[in-house]
Amino acid sequence: MTNNHFQYKIILCFSLIIFTSCKHEKVYQATLFDTKVDLNEYPNVGEPVFSQRHLKSRKEKWVGGIFGSKQFKEWNEVLYNNTVIRINPQVAPPSDSESSDYPSQERSQYDFDDVTYINPSKTSFIARISGPYSIGNRFYLFTAQKSGLKVYSIDRPTVIEGDRQWENRDMVKIGPDILMVDNDYVFNQKTGKTYEITRPGKDRIRGEFAALSPDKQTIAFTTNQSLYQCHYPSGKVHIERIDDQQLSKMVTNKSKEWPYNYFTWITVNGKMFLSAASSSK
Repeated sequence: MTNNHFQYKIILCFSLIIFTSCKHEKVYQATLFDTKVDLNEYPNVGEPVFSQRHLKSRKEKWVGGIFGSKQFKEWNEVLYNNTVIRINPQVAPPSDSESSDYPSQERSQYDFDDVTYINPSKTSFIARISGPYSIGNRFYLFTAQKSGLKVYSIDRPTVIEGDRQWENRDMVKIGPDILMVDNDYVFNQKTGKTYEITRPGKDRIRGEFAALSPDKQTIAFTTNQSLYQCHYPSGKVHIERIDDQQLSKMVTNKSKEWPYNYFTWITVNGKMFLSAASSSK
């Protein structure tokens, strides 16, 4: 009887160890991102720092409301030192923000839609996470520091008036090693450095990516009747007006080649900008 009781205790302890190891996770509070953060600080941990896994539920759950169906839920987890990362998305808006779209009263998130590393040592990455319907996609930056894992929300304060088109969160690869998030930030995957794109005001740039300069330092956007250009290392801006009505229609059609048919790159004080003045057309 004693042996059976002892064996039962061993089995129970072993089961508890397995259960707790499977549930080993930590909730991190996200804060607003600042380009001053060193994304290349090497943490005091072994390699690899991060690992990923895709999981699928064994039980079907109803998804999609009255028009939905039963599905086996699937999700992607990221682990830091073998601990599942969960995010508390309740980021407090800055005092100068007039936006009401900062998350609040929301459960911690752990399902990462995709992961993109932003430095060669893979100690920092950006994850896209689906937010509430009113917010859409959100991007978070994770960086392993000597003091531990830090989590940042890549969401600069903004004021959106009228239509809500430019509230949609998006990340675009605009060069071999260059990522742009929300028309607000540039991430160089080769160097791990980050830059803030100069805005025309409080809103993010209301325009589509049009071109990247040959030296990879100036980004041109097609906005209403103009090319809005930012030399992001210095923050300098150059606006080239578009007066021709036919050209405006081409801008609306978002033709990828149109800037080079009407503009050429010129260098002003060491900075490259598209200009119609030197165009042969």
